Parts: sequence; C-alpha cells; structure tokens
Amino acid sequence: MAKGIFKFIKESLPRLGASDPLWVVNEQEPSFKTVEMGSQGPELVLLHGLFGALSNWDSVQPLMAEYSKTIALSLPLLSAHRSEVKVKALSMYAEYFVRSREFAPVSLCGNSLGGHVALRLYLAAPQLVDCLVLTATSGLYEHSVDALPVRPGREFVEEHMRKVFTNHKFVTEEAVMEIVRILEDRGRVLNLIHAARSAKKDNLKDLLGTIKAPTLLLWGEDDQVTTMEVAEMFHKLIPNSQLVSIKKCGHAPMIEHPEWFSEEVKKFLKKHSRHAASMPA
Repeated sequence: MAKGIFKFIKESLPRLGASDPLWVVNEQEPSFKTVEMGSQGPELVLLHGLFGALSNWDSVQPLMAEYSKTIALSLPLLSAHRSEVKVKALSMYAEYFVRSREFAPVSLCGNSLGGHVALRLYLAAPQLVDCLVLTATSGLYEHSVDALPVRPGREFVEEHMRKVFTNHKFVTEEAVMEIVRILEDRGRVLNLIHAARSAKKDNLKDLLGTIKAPTLLLWGEDDQVTTMEVAEMFHKLIPNSQLVSIKKCGHAPMIEHPEWFSEEVKKFLKKHSRHAASMPA
C-alpha cells in the first residue's frame, strides 16, 4: 500500500511546484500522532498552526465529536527535517495521512498555517477533499513571525500570545512557559522560522478561484495576525465560500469560542458535506 501512496504523492509534486521532502526521497513512510474522537458522521481532520499543537483542539474537539469523526493531526514542525516543514511539504504529509487512512473525500479544518496546509492539499489533490473549514488562515497576508529571534525569550512569547488571544485569560504562565521551553532548542526555532517564511512566500491569491469545495471561513473580528480584511479577501476569492465572524475573538476562535465554532461547523457540514446523512439528527 505504501508504494501506491508514494506514487500519488510524487504526482502531487509538480502540481505543488515543490521540492521533495526527505521522507519522500527515501520513500520512508512518515509517522503520525493523532487524537481521535467521535464514532459517527463525516471524518474531519483538524490541522493546527505554526505555534500550535494537538492541545489547540482540546475544548472544541469533544463538541465536534458529537456529530463527526474528528482526527486532530500533529504536524511535525518541531521534529522534522528542514525539507519537511515548508507549507507544501506539510500538505504532502497530510495527503499521505488521508490516503493511508482511506478517508477520502474528507473534510479538513485548519487554523492559521493548518488552514494553509489544507488549501495546498486541496490544490494538489481536490478529489480527496469534501469540505474545507478555514479559520485565521495564512496564504494571503499575515503579520507573521518569520522574523522570530534565534533565541526568543519569555517576553517575546507573551507578547505574541497577547496578539493571538483577545481574552488574555488564555495567556497563562503555564501556556507561556510551555512555548518558551519548546523554543529553547535552536533547531526547533530554525524549523519554525523556515515554516513561517515558506508560508509568507506562498501567496495563493491567483489559485483560490479554482477551489470548488464548499468552504467555511470562521474568523475572530479582533484577529491581529490575519485580520478581517484577509477574511473578506478569502471570501471574495473562493467561489463557494461562506464567512462567519465573531466579536471579541482573536487568531484562535476554536480556543476562545469553542461552542460557537463547533455549532458553525455542524451547520455547515449538515448543509454541504457529501456525508451529511451519516450525521446524527
């Protein structure tokens, strides 16, 4: 099975205009870390952002698991080879996962860089995607951290988190120090810089008009990283898209407003997913 998947992945390379990630060159099946919840409804793969982790979905995933089979996938931003952390390489990683689990057509839900990865996966292999849910997505314009200092300290991390969250109750000492400890490793910092720069360079403006999948845009109206102006641009450029925003919310709506986020995804999937009939009443 792996050989067959690598054949498809290599066919995606010219469509992406990407160089080969090391695991593709070596035809070495990547490893995957997931958190999975739910037993009925459409499969829904959750993709986190640049500074994100599986824990980003902790509040919203149990809610979405009531109507879908949710699979939160960890992107290997901190541990992978430098060739494997660019946006296009991450989309191949996600494509391999979807193909290996035989999910297609699957719905993808991505935050920030994760939304960018979801878009790139669709553009490489549209037949694999049922619906797209994009929240605070990069790919057009963002106030990125490609200028991340080589030795970012506590002050930098706290300042960044205060830009991400409108409600500063989420900027806890524990959360700040978790990221600080991650960034103590210079190799991890360089990986994140590499990923951020690749996202900034990969502008999708001229490609968004080709997206045919139903697309839900969920946005915080106080997002300082990918502003509402960016949301409106995505809405204008993606033909079959719907934009829903919420006040007093920043760059991570699924964390700040999980109930609202889950309910909007539920309504959207019920209306647009090819697997809506499998959702509970």
